[in-house]
Amino acid sequence: MTPRHPVLLILLAAVLVGTGCSDEPPNSDAPTPTIARPVPSPPTVREVAVVKAARPVGALPPGTSCSTAECHVSLSSSRFVHGVLRTGEKCSNCHEADQGDHVYPLKRPGNAGCTHCHAATTGQRIHQHGATEVGCVTCHDPHASDQRSLIRGESVADVCSTCHPAEHPTFPHAPFGNGTCVACHDPHESDFPALLRGGTGTEHCALCHERIVDAIATTEQVHPPARQDCLVCHQPHGSDFPHLLSVATDDACFSCHTDLEQMIAGAEAPHGALNTQASCANCHDAHASSHPSLLKDRQDVLCLQCHDREVLATDGRTIPDMTSSIRDREFLHGPVASGDCSACHNVHGGTHSRLLREQFTSAFYTSFDIKHYALCFECHEADLVTTERTADLTDFRDGDVNLHYLHVNKPKGRTCRTCHEIHGSNKPSHIAETVPFEGSGWALPIGFRKTDTGGSCAPGCHKPMDYDRVAPIASSAPKEPAATQEEATP
Repeated sequence: MTPRHPVLLILLAAVLVGTGCSDEPPNSDAPTPTIARPVPSPPTVREVAVVKAARPVGALPPGTSCSTAECHVSLSSSRFVHGVLRTGEKCSNCHEADQGDHVYPLKRPGNAGCTHCHAATTGQRIHQHGATEVGCVTCHDPHASDQRSLIRGESVADVCSTCHPAEHPTFPHAPFGNGTCVACHDPHESDFPALLRGGTGTEHCALCHERIVDAIATTEQVHPPARQDCLVCHQPHGSDFPHLLSVATDDACFSCHTDLEQMIAGAEAPHGALNTQASCANCHDAHASSHPSLLKDRQDVLCLQCHDREVLATDGRTIPDMTSSIRDREFLHGPVASGDCSACHNVHGGTHSRLLREQFTSAFYTSFDIKHYALCFECHEADLVTTERTADLTDFRDGDVNLHYLHVNKPKGRTCRTCHEIHGSNKPSHIAETVPFEGSGWALPIGFRKTDTGGSCAPGCHKPMDYDRVAPIASSAPKEPAATQEEATP
């Protein structure tokens, strides 16, 4: 048929060619532009434009393949193809012959077509995946796929997320983050709840976390929740808190240790370690330990992880490096020698300065009051500073004159730290070589010298003073008060 307006069509075509697809107005003086068309790269297998053939209406010639460039191309282009398609009968393993109009009914409807070969996949264990009731083809392509196990999604996680809402935790569990849900769950059936592969509770976690589970089973000190179920503290897929904890570390601990929570909240001197890095886990193993209180190591070893350098305390003072007063010292204070820092310090927090368990004055001089030495007298006898004369209470005596009493029990008494190093010393009885003098930065020398039956000291600018338990030095003994006139009268 001849167009009714051939001239109009020619003019319209000329206008379109001259203007191209530009929004600019046509310019009659400009030459007709040449449109550069990009040369396409050779297509990959999956980019080949498939011209789908029309559905056959009659029987196909014998030996005709189902997979051609026009029909069922995925059977030849996919990475993974169902194994039955590689056998001699191929499609006829699952499909009946053509029933007319190119219809090939399944030989076994529903899941029966799959379980005919995969008989051990379902129906053998207590817990069945709900998806298997809907149908195997919910998750699997029966013919071919670019993913292993002929799954329909880009990954196992994609398939799972079609029914299970996606989660995006800050700290994902490694298998969950990698999209390998089947590392923990059997996708078809299991003898354990949640289709877990390895058992319930810690039994399942032992599939990967064998070292921790072995420690729980064999170590004397075990955290009760760890023995009960990992999910008491941890989330299985991921969490917004490190180590997959359901809540922050300290909150997880305080959910059981409410007494410690109250004590720490009311502490006038809190331990800074509770507010840094891993909080409670700085010192404690959350699962099992060979040390008391689930400590990760001996107390002194743990303390020196921080106190091997100067530390700024919460009250603003600078805590000195403790290594100089402990390491390579010949004489260590008993609790230090046994690594028991908590004998003197409340490691979580307390009401006394320096995390001390009881009162202990830090002054050089103080008016005598027994409560100033409450910490010391948890181990030492209080008689040491309340008994004026003794034959055996202390070796620091001149004859039977108790020199501890002489120094301490007075309105301007010396305190323990005037003469002793609290943690350790190279002198017997923890005697210090120097001590900071009251209100100054001067390191006051003690000048202590020990003898078999006594000793001497020359503190600061004082003359040397001697004492001897066997042959008393009269000058060191406290002077007797002068007798009254009545007492002097015979």
